[in-house]
Amino acid sequence: MEEQQVLQKFNWYCGVNNTVTLDNFTWDLSHTLYNTCFTDLVYTVPHLLFILLSVLVLFILGCCTRIRKEKYQYLIQYPGHNVRWIINFAFFSFLLCQVGESILTDVSVYYNEATRPHLYIPALSVFLAAILNMLYYTQMEVWSRRHMSWLLLIYWVGALGGEVTRFLHFYNEFRGVDYTILRVDLNMAAMGFYFLFLLLELNVIRVKIFSCCTEEEGFPEDLMKEDMRYIQGYSSLFSSAFFLWMNWIFKKGYKGTLEMADLGSLSEVHTTKYQRDRFSAALEKEQARAKKNKKPLSLYRVYARAFGARIALGGLVKFCGDASTFVPPLALSGAIKYVTAVFYADGSTMYEYTSYITVADFLKNGFVLILIMFWSNIVKLLSQQGHYHIVITESAHIKVAFQAAIYDKSLRLSSYTMTGGAMTMGQITNHMSVDTTNILNSTQWVHYVWSIPFVISGYMVILYSELGVASLIGSLIFFITIPLQVIIARQTAKYQKIAMAKSDERLKRTNELLQGIKLIKLYGWEDIFYKAISKVRALEILTMMKQMGWRVVLMTITSASPLLVTLVSYSLYTKLTGKPLTPDVAFAALAVFSQMTLPLYLMPNVFIFHINAIVSTGRLRAFFEAPEIEKPSYGNGQDGVRMDGTINREVAIRQPRRNGNGHEDRHRLLSDDGNDYDDAFAGVPYTMSPSQSVMPDHLALRMRGNFIWDNTANTPTLRNIDLDIEAGKLTMIVGQVGSGKSSLLSAILGEMTTMSGGVQWNESYHTVAFGAQKAWLLNASLKDNIVFDNVYNNARYKTVIASCSLQPDIDILPGGDQTEIGEKGINLSGGQKQRVSVGRAMYSYNDVVILDDPLSALDMHVGAHLFKEGIEGFLMRKSKRTVVLVTHQTQYAEKADKIVYMKDGCILHQGTLEDIRDENPELVANWRATESEMIESESELSAAEDVKQERAKLIRQCSVKLEEEKKLEQADSNSGRLVEKEERAEGSVSWKVYASYIKAIGYWIFVVQLLLMFGKNGVGIATNYWLSAWSEEGNNLTLSNASQAELMASLDHYLGGYAGLSIVTIVTSTVSSTLISIASLFAAKNLHNSMLQRVISAPMRFFDTTPIGRVLNRFSSDTSTIDQRLGATMSGFLSFTISCAAAVLVNAIITWYFIIALTPVFFLYVLLMKVFIATSRDIQRLDSISKSPVYAHFSESLGGLSTIRAYQQEKRFQGAIIKKIECSNLTFMYLNTGNRWLGTRLDLIGASIVLLAGMSTMITALTTGTLQPSLVGLAITYALSISGMLNWVIRMSADLEMQMNAMERVEYYKSIETENYDGIVNPGPDWPDKGEIVYSGVSARYASDLDPVLHDIDIHFKSAEKIGICGRTGSGKSSLTLTLFRIIQTFKGRIMVDGTNIAHLPLAEVRRRFAIIPQDPVLFNGTIRFNLDARGEHDDDALWESLEIAQLKGVVSDLDLKLDAMVTEGGENFSVGQRQLFCLARAFLRKTRILVMDEATASIDLETDAILQEVVARAFKERTILTIAHRVQTILDSDHILVLNEGRIAEYDTPQNLLAQEDSIFASLVKAGT
Repeated sequence: MEEQQVLQKFNWYCGVNNTVTLDNFTWDLSHTLYNTCFTDLVYTVPHLLFILLSVLVLFILGCCTRIRKEKYQYLIQYPGHNVRWIINFAFFSFLLCQVGESILTDVSVYYNEATRPHLYIPALSVFLAAILNMLYYTQMEVWSRRHMSWLLLIYWVGALGGEVTRFLHFYNEFRGVDYTILRVDLNMAAMGFYFLFLLLELNVIRVKIFSCCTEEEGFPEDLMKEDMRYIQGYSSLFSSAFFLWMNWIFKKGYKGTLEMADLGSLSEVHTTKYQRDRFSAALEKEQARAKKNKKPLSLYRVYARAFGARIALGGLVKFCGDASTFVPPLALSGAIKYVTAVFYADGSTMYEYTSYITVADFLKNGFVLILIMFWSNIVKLLSQQGHYHIVITESAHIKVAFQAAIYDKSLRLSSYTMTGGAMTMGQITNHMSVDTTNILNSTQWVHYVWSIPFVISGYMVILYSELGVASLIGSLIFFITIPLQVIIARQTAKYQKIAMAKSDERLKRTNELLQGIKLIKLYGWEDIFYKAISKVRALEILTMMKQMGWRVVLMTITSASPLLVTLVSYSLYTKLTGKPLTPDVAFAALAVFSQMTLPLYLMPNVFIFHINAIVSTGRLRAFFEAPEIEKPSYGNGQDGVRMDGTINREVAIRQPRRNGNGHEDRHRLLSDDGNDYDDAFAGVPYTMSPSQSVMPDHLALRMRGNFIWDNTANTPTLRNIDLDIEAGKLTMIVGQVGSGKSSLLSAILGEMTTMSGGVQWNESYHTVAFGAQKAWLLNASLKDNIVFDNVYNNARYKTVIASCSLQPDIDILPGGDQTEIGEKGINLSGGQKQRVSVGRAMYSYNDVVILDDPLSALDMHVGAHLFKEGIEGFLMRKSKRTVVLVTHQTQYAEKADKIVYMKDGCILHQGTLEDIRDENPELVANWRATESEMIESESELSAAEDVKQERAKLIRQCSVKLEEEKKLEQADSNSGRLVEKEERAEGSVSWKVYASYIKAIGYWIFVVQLLLMFGKNGVGIATNYWLSAWSEEGNNLTLSNASQAELMASLDHYLGGYAGLSIVTIVTSTVSSTLISIASLFAAKNLHNSMLQRVISAPMRFFDTTPIGRVLNRFSSDTSTIDQRLGATMSGFLSFTISCAAAVLVNAIITWYFIIALTPVFFLYVLLMKVFIATSRDIQRLDSISKSPVYAHFSESLGGLSTIRAYQQEKRFQGAIIKKIECSNLTFMYLNTGNRWLGTRLDLIGASIVLLAGMSTMITALTTGTLQPSLVGLAITYALSISGMLNWVIRMSADLEMQMNAMERVEYYKSIETENYDGIVNPGPDWPDKGEIVYSGVSARYASDLDPVLHDIDIHFKSAEKIGICGRTGSGKSSLTLTLFRIIQTFKGRIMVDGTNIAHLPLAEVRRRFAIIPQDPVLFNGTIRFNLDARGEHDDDALWESLEIAQLKGVVSDLDLKLDAMVTEGGENFSVGQRQLFCLARAFLRKTRILVMDEATASIDLETDAILQEVVARAFKERTILTIAHRVQTILDSDHILVLNEGRIAEYDTPQNLLAQEDSIFASLVKAGT
């Protein structure tokens, strides 16, 4: 009785007037298993108990233990985590159906009875329990409390038991399984879900509690990194699906400006090194396969092997998303049918009489269909955003892996590949940027190849079900346009390829301009290079215009196709079926046609992306197959060049790390930066194995054979070489310009191709230090350039600094030896750069020191000190190192242990000076003759100061280490910075930037574009309202059983209007697209040319402080953004915004209170927009800034390949590039994930708008009876479009602001300070006609915020005088002549030339009226003719005369094309000496009254120099010549000598008078040259 009384209290649960109650309860089958109310009550109990217990457990653990004090920012996933969450999502979808079924059963099946709680309370309790289950499981992982799983296990057992009880009840009630009853179907599905949950829980207990058949995993290394904030792999799948773990960065970004440090680091699987290793492993397998099968390398196999699995997963996720897009049109059709039945009250909404609602009745209900539409959008958003995230992440992995692999390959490229012109620096940089980006884009769109056909096929099936055969006929238009689209896409791709080639050419010329900007300014050639680049730019824009024309045609076809298909389909529908067009058919078809627009629009773009990727893959394959440095020979006598481009871990670059051999090896302790990069470069000595012949202990290396640069040529560059380099001795290599001295060193270093023979190294002496002829410096501090990653030893460092005479230079530099050296050492003079390069070789602990003509760039005084203290003293006597020295200064020949004399690529003589004198006395006599003038001058000196005494005056030594440390502590940390930090705007992009772009487009064009957009949307609304009226008329005709004639009359009436409106829409859209495409390209052209003009006109200080990579980024990445994307993005943003507003307006007109429901959503949308844009803007700017260092380091490395390889520093430079790529990858990953964060929320808002619009129109239609079904269809159709358009509005808004960042950066460069090119006086055509130069109190500095480099210079150079200018390095020699060309600012005094103040003349005229032979010889890519006479002002006779004067006539005559022979990038196909001679010839062509020779013969041998000096004296007899010289003997015949010291005039007199003064600086300089 007590039990009965207790159970009777639950009768309310069974419902009033219910025949099934708990009265008179007994424990028999009729009152238990067969009692519906009792089984529902039993079914509810496990869920209620779990709700109570789970809340209790969470409360106790979260509030009453130490857990509440700890912050958990991550979770470690338990076994089956992802599977559980996928099942949870399906289970949640199932529960929504269960709740809907229970409510519909109560209100529909029992609509005329009182409510029955037992029908819906169980479903609601399960729903609540499911939410708590997800929360409970998440906290179990977050808190890492594995024993919490016991409660879940008990719950799953109880829930499964409850479902089994219900199943038995249903089986008894329906005498079997009735699949038409939805509740029965849901019951069986629930049993399956609970069984799966039970299995998952048992697996967790097995692994985490009992550790059965498994090993416990340790704590993840990623989480040990304090700054690892990219925790996607360490959050729940739910958090990952909605990107909740990204919330922190948006909060931080909204509150303040984000910095790179805020982003932290990536987890291991996303790092560059990890992806590089995956790629390399796959590449090695493919290379082995290709080699085995003798087939070419296939990078596509590498893609599949390294990245295929994750990309395939992305495809599976996309399939789910694509399948879900088929649901809304079908649901919309059903909802309109439901409203139509209610509106016209035809009784079709009545339900079948059963105990529970059937599947058919459930799916017929309009509200259910709106919810299904909403939920399908949720599935779509999760799938699509998940797919995007997977493929974009993998595309980033591919890009960084490629970039690292390209860099690795570059370090192995043979020297001739670049110097011979087969590959330029610009091309290889394009591999790093353009080609990797093309592959990245292709990867992101790879699944659209199958997705688009799949989606279109699905839509065709739906259309056929709605419109019948009419849809198939209409859809033929699609199939007609697809081939057209393919043809047009090919044309677009063709022009894209041409545009890329033009872009390559433009960037190559721009790079050349930036590399040689100093010479260009000195010669006044700015206009030539501007016109050349502008011409290429015009061709590039013309190509893009053609490409854009095809693209407009493509867009017109794409946008017109759906309209034409609807037009044809609707017109044929009535004729073929005999039925009028009704709202459910019209708007379901319209929704399908609208959704078909996007895949059809994307199809040609997908083609383009993949075509570009195929082209880039081909280019990269060719790059990876490019010739490499030689493989080592292992005693089999087989030498050769590797042609297959493979990555082989056995490849060596001359020098392995030693194992304890050698006298200084114990000091070779390179600093470890902690990077564990695979060393693909460690190996054995180059080419000849010790097993081939026994190497005597006294030899460092032995060289035999023939060597060549171009492996395709037949004639060797070096012939019959037979050379032994003795260990611990000084070997000096001499010879005329072009004799093969530098080539000999390159062959020793393994940079040349061996035709026969080879180089054999002694294992005890095989590590090399190398000082290149053209000094190569890093963009790092002076100290770092010298130490070069060796262990720092203060005493050794000080000795090297003193030996290289660098201390006075360091004292002058603002940050001492911590001063940052600019790109390519731009803030150092030629001599300073060379001494830093030699200092690096001396400081290293390597056995063999190879120096390529280091003394040529040095003053005689400094050169003598360097030779005596550095080479003789430190290297030979103190360190006992082996030195190989190339030099033209034969006065040091007697110091050499061995002299090698080269001529025409052969060793003509070798031995001691006495040996060569015995063999060829005339040769040694000539060496002495060239020095005789200097020796005679020396005889005039009585007793000059000793070099050490002179150096004691100039070099200030630090007294004690303590004082030095104190000085360093007090020094400003930024005082040594030269290269300025890249500018980065903060906050939103200024409206002025938008205004400047609109101005570039044209204000009137912009206004017309806006009007066209408003017009297009207005016509679109009218078209859809017309369709609404047409379909509603169809309903009326159906009800009135209209005749065929009435149907045709109605069709004719509505079809004409629909067709007319459709055509107007197409025309308006086409005109709008054409207008913005043309206008944006013209704007891009003008912006580029304005920026180019500004950069060319910038002062030299701008180039001193701005890395070339940064400037190139403006002309490549930023310009490309403005060319290809900015105009389209702005147009798209405006178009989608107007369309979105129009859609909201339509919904508001149909149901006014839709606006009320939309208001909170709108505010949420605005907040989301503000938060996202604030953060993404900062990340985008960080991303832009992070790209430049990658290209700058890459460019820097390509310039110093031989040095990097000689020092065996490949591993360190690989580590450096990987760090820089990682930085760029970090920002890209956050940028992509941020877009996904936004996408999920926008899609959620869009789905909510569909739900609101559907519900509001449905309620209005059912409650008021005044809303026509056609308007319900129109409202929901527009709501479906709003969900997509809102997404595009914010995305376009974010993209626009991010792309405006490119515009912002271009605008910044358009506003940089320029030189003043205007003048107030025009010089006459013959000015200067005398060549008289007067400096009156001139003081000059490189920038207004820097100290002066010249102080109060007062001097008068008379007409036709020959002035020699000398002084120690950094004394202001070059600065003095640069003021004459107005390269540096004169802030005080004036310079008069022939009585005219040059400051009053047009700048270009000043520079064109003078001639200069610069310190650094620069040649440009082009013909020899162009390099000599860029303006084409001289005939061939004059050119040949200049070449003859410069001793180059023979060299050029031997070339096949003579004057039209090509000069490769940087003039690398000529030696440094030959390049200097070409600069001489160029200067001779200028018949000017004033010639400046800035150390013009530094890289030329003494014999050639003597001839040149004689020719210059004769050819320029009547001209004023200012000669800056390191070899003081070359200016001894000058009329006057000017000696500068620290920017002031120290001495000025005739050479004879100065030599007569024993204490004169000039006299000491002459003596130092002995």
